[in-house]
Amino acid sequence: MPKPDIAKALTRTKKRVTLRSRQGLSRMRRAFLPLLVTAVASGFAFWLSQLVLGHEYPFFAPVAVFACLGFTHGRSVRRVAEMGVGVTLGVALGETFALVAGTGPIQISLVVFCAVMLARFLDSGGLLASQAAVQGIVMVGFPAASVTSAFDGGFSRWTDALVGAAVAIVVALITPNDPRVGLCRTARATTVQLAKTLELTAVALRSGDREDSQFAMNRGRASQGVIDEFASEIDVAIETAQIAASARKYRVELAELSHTMVMIDRAIRSVRVVARRAASTPVTHRSAEVADLLDELAQAALELGDSLFLGQDPKVARNHLAAISTRLSPGPVGEQFWHAQALILVLRSAVVDLAEAAGMTPDQARDMLAEL
Repeated sequence: MPKPDIAKALTRTKKRVTLRSRQGLSRMRRAFLPLLVTAVASGFAFWLSQLVLGHEYPFFAPVAVFACLGFTHGRSVRRVAEMGVGVTLGVALGETFALVAGTGPIQISLVVFCAVMLARFLDSGGLLASQAAVQGIVMVGFPAASVTSAFDGGFSRWTDALVGAAVAIVVALITPNDPRVGLCRTARATTVQLAKTLELTAVALRSGDREDSQFAMNRGRASQGVIDEFASEIDVAIETAQIAASARKYRVELAELSHTMVMIDRAIRSVRVVARRAASTPVTHRSAEVADLLDELAQAALELGDSLFLGQDPKVARNHLAAISTRLSPGPVGEQFWHAQALILVLRSAVVDLAEAAGMTPDQARDMLAEL
């Protein structure tokens, strides 16, 4: 008896490790290029502060660079400048408090209050205020001795942060900034997550194994991280398109891409419901038919993602979704197979959402469905 339990536990662990590994590799691929630029810029800022300012340990220069650029594609000049102001403001204010009033809990409370209030006066952005507060805390939190002679005298760190912020702004200006590139890559990553969830749910329907269903649900929940990443990136991209002449021509495309992702998000939520209900769906020939539909829907999702990534009209995905929709009639399932019937009803909603994501109007997407 224990042996099957051990084998089952090992299989479950292997699936979870595989899922985590794939998600981690996907995040690494998306972060590789922007992080490489940030890493090089950080080292350059450190070297530049040593060369120009003569500071031996200008570590706030690379800190400012990383705070401004981060490791994502969302690098509008306005956002980078806002972060740069926040970092330099926080360092300057914190260094002033440390030199004049020393360090301690009261000084930290004062610098947080003053930094945020001053940041709110200068700009409405939350990033500026948060960076000002964090960097002020860091400065006041250091021992007083480290703020003076050990680091080239008073206010040396403020100038280091200023150099780092300047380097970050220059990088944001000279780095090619087509806001669609990162968004389309993230959009395809989302459709891949959706497709994998559909495929795993199909496996669960065929096997009737609760562990397979749980694995599908976990994959569906994991897609939320990619969706949240897109939401953050689209806000920056739209802001960039409003203020940058080079990106202004992409405003309509960005609005369409934002709508597309809203519909894909809705489809994923419906698929999560299907994955959860698969655990209680008996294995029958009708549930096997639903599993076949899920596999085809997964293929359509991948076709949609490829079209989004390449900037092409998702005509192939639309045609595939239209073919799938004609088979989504819960009527033939019958009362005897009501579990599978319920899954088809949920799938109808997901297919409509994906069809709208592929460019159909709401009326066109609903009209293509098989009649109830």
